[in-house]
Amino acid sequence: MTLDIRSAFDAAAQSYDAERRSLIPCFDEFYGAAVDLVAEMAPPKPRILDLGAGTGLLSALVAQARPDAEFVLSDLSEAMLEQARRRFAGTTVTASFRVMDHLSLADEAAFDVVMSALSIHHLEDPDKRALYAACARALKPGGLFLNADQVAGDTATMEDRYWRHWFDAVKASGLAQDRIEAAIHRQSFDRRAPLAPQLDWLRQAGLAEVECRTKNVSFAVLCGIRE
Repeated sequence: MTLDIRSAFDAAAQSYDAERRSLIPCFDEFYGAAVDLVAEMAPPKPRILDLGAGTGLLSALVAQARPDAEFVLSDLSEAMLEQARRRFAGTTVTASFRVMDHLSLADEAAFDVVMSALSIHHLEDPDKRALYAACARALKPGGLFLNADQVAGDTATMEDRYWRHWFDAVKASGLAQDRIEAAIHRQSFDRRAPLAPQLDWLRQAGLAEVECRTKNVSFAVLCGIRE
């Protein structure tokens, strides 16, 4: 499955950024909440790990608010990271890049912020839990973890409503049908989990002050602090 996910996102790399606002109906609220958390809680000159960074969109938005930050961007897809390299080439943003599976994360107390956007939901639930624990270990004391991601509905009926809400909004955006179909294909790799157990998993990973900072249907920003 890892190879399938890599292939799907390699194929989407060129058009990925241009489709973001169409595919994320609450784009400004969703990314804005993540950026605000980092801007508020990261110390001066923070070292930030962006897991599943893709084309570097989240890091770029955070860099606007925190130009003093140093970024490490990791992703399974080399094509996605190549887009991130191009995004930051010639800018003043300090960034390095890792082609890495999430579960290979082995850093210890190395980052002030570990963040991720729309990536962790590809993992099976036991792997999400293992990754949350690894993220907690990778943080310095007082460090911030945030996951801006899609969550599942608590019931099948709720999940169906979530999907219909997303689909109707994307259709109304005017995005081309072939791009909608490509996005739906990428969703076949999703393993979304409901919100409540994920908050519990963050606490079990050793994070404190765990909360959902914002939620708009399936799009949620989860966070916690390493004590």
